[in-house]
Amino acid sequence: MMTEHFDENLREGIAFLEAGEVKKAVERFRRCVELKPQNPEGHFKIGYSLAELGKLDDALASYTEGLRLDSDNVEALTAVGDIHFEAGRYQDAIDAYRRVIKLNPEDPDGYVSVGLVYNCLEQPDEAIRSYITALEMDPVNVFALNALGDAYYGLGEREKAVEAYKKGISIDPEDAAAHFNLGELYYDMEELAEAERECLEAVRLDPSFPLPYLTIGSLCLDQERISDAIKFFELYLKHEKSPRAEETVSEVRAVLEGLKEETK
Repeated sequence: MMTEHFDENLREGIAFLEAGEVKKAVERFRRCVELKPQNPEGHFKIGYSLAELGKLDDALASYTEGLRLDSDNVEALTAVGDIHFEAGRYQDAIDAYRRVIKLNPEDPDGYVSVGLVYNCLEQPDEAIRSYITALEMDPVNVFALNALGDAYYGLGEREKAVEAYKKGISIDPEDAAAHFNLGELYYDMEELAEAERECLEAVRLDPSFPLPYLTIGSLCLDQERISDAIKFFELYLKHEKSPRAEETVSEVRAVLEGLKEETK
């Protein structure tokens, strides 16, 4: 039974979020809004929760209402930028991120976010400029180094990409994404042993990270290690939860069916 106190509903909602019970969290946060509609925190929490559920338009509406009450909330503006980015509304995303930069010009992550949008717009030079600005502010920003590596990779400047990824790993050897990025690049360079090593390290660090399993499965298939390919493709399917990966999931399922037929 829900309480009639804003703070208690907020705490319970956060606890449900941490437990992965997002729908129950939304109920608590909606009660927060009912109790104190002029408090932006309830709106922001609903926005975050709905985004977790993939309901991006509804999430955006909640964030927008919260920002009407607290227009300079950097975290909420960043979330709005992320939603626009995910929805492919790139100019809206850039506008939100630039507001973040204006409010918090010393935070390099805003520049990285702008760079990520430019990278999707296939403007790698603009993206790289944003990443370098971020790294000038924070030379050990692994987020920026990974993004810089991606941009160089897109330009075909593989050595620069390897250098950026390796620098990120040297700063934070526990960063699974950096190991995966480097592994994926090695795979593209047909350096399969190095690719497998980095992707295996990525899943050691984060066993729920789906993409390294997909790359390992693919390179095992290239090497005709069919039983290994089946194992890693199955692990990919087990861990891939993103609705945006539906097409890839369907393709992997089809490949798996074919491989299993071959091994009968």
